[in-house]
Amino acid sequence: MATIDLSQLITAEDKAAAARASAEAAVNAERQRRILAGTVIDGVHVTGRDEDARNLTNLARLAQLRIAGGDTTTPTVFRDGQNVDHKLTPPQMLALWQASAEYVSALYAASWAIKAMEPMPEDVTADELWPAAT
Repeated sequence: MATIDLSQLITAEDKAAAARASAEAAVNAERQRRILAGTVIDGVHVTGRDEDARNLTNLARLAQLRIAGGDTTTPTVFRDGQNVDHKLTPPQMLALWQASAEYVSALYAASWAIKAMEPMPEDVTADELWPAAT
């Protein structure tokens, strides 16, 4: 007589939990893809690679120092994700950094909203679920 190991039994709840975890991982992957792809802000393509984000943050800090010192006109060259150079004043640089941070925050908020949907959408990459990139 065969014995059945019930500890190996996969229930409907187990399958649903695995499917949910897979869908949430897909949302995380799509969010990361969109962060890396970036967005266009006032004609400047800002990408979300770590080194690009670090560079933009440091340039924003420099802009803050210049503004604090009364300098609102000295341009800083920022090379965007399309390898186009942009000469930005300190206020423009700070605004670019702020808009970029707001875009990433909006992507996170969208991913949380998608994960909260019941049921989750079949296609979590659908553009209508996410903030526009331009």
